[in-house]
Amino acid sequence: MTSKTVGFIGLGDMGAPMAANLLAKGFGVVSCAHRRREAIEELAQQGLIEKDNPRLVADDVDILMTIVIDEAQTDNVLRGENGALAGLKSGATIIIMSTLSPDYCQALGAELAARDISVIDCPVSGAVMGAENGTLALIAGGGEAAVERCRAALETMGTIFHCGDLGMGMVAKLANNSIMFATGSLVQEARGLARAYGMDMDLLMEIIKSGTADSFIAQNWTHAANFMPDSYKIMLKDLEIVKTVAADKQVEMPMLEAHLSKDWEDLAPKFPEL
Repeated sequence: MTSKTVGFIGLGDMGAPMAANLLAKGFGVVSCAHRRREAIEELAQQGLIEKDNPRLVADDVDILMTIVIDEAQTDNVLRGENGALAGLKSGATIIIMSTLSPDYCQALGAELAARDISVIDCPVSGAVMGAENGTLALIAGGGEAAVERCRAALETMGTIFHCGDLGMGMVAKLANNSIMFATGSLVQEARGLARAYGMDMDLLMEIIKSGTADSFIAQNWTHAANFMPDSYKIMLKDLEIVKTVAADKQVEMPMLEAHLSKDWEDLAPKFPEL
């Protein structure tokens, strides 16, 4: 089967619209249920082919994309019972689109090189709206030839930024997420301060978006505020990875430490109010 058919595992809030864009641009998509069936049943109406497990997905494709929550889920998809690694053939490419550590991706690449299987780390940024609109930033690390082989499929989802060798996509995404999370927290606190003085929130946001505090979070605050209560645990997972990789390089990140010290379990229910 040619690279016009892509294996895609992880049809969550981000993955489902990404797979839909592949289908809409003429790619075949093969998948299996990971955590829930709703998305796979909806996408089947658009042409998605369902298999029983990751190994059978990998049997049928040259490109396998995974976008699940964390390293444990990624490992389960790849190495668990009927895992995808058992089905991948020589010459295939795995694209890891979850936000994981660079070390994990580099170790996977070294392991699979002996089987002539390429690994690209390609986390994404742009939120659900970017996934739906096909305007994501695709932050890739890996060999140039592997990225080029996958370019047509990846470009159905957005713009590719090739950051260098395997693992560098994750480095860039972790840097991005540390800024994004801190910015969201500051916008929440600023809105709380202004509200306490009776400031109109719509006017405040217009001022922020027109001034020096403008950001992606400010420009898309309605979406961000609705997204954060459900996603803060994932964001904290990403920040813990940032903390670990920063320590590995002896890089001090005091603002990151301050954010990780907050009681997010207590703050999360307040996100929509702020």
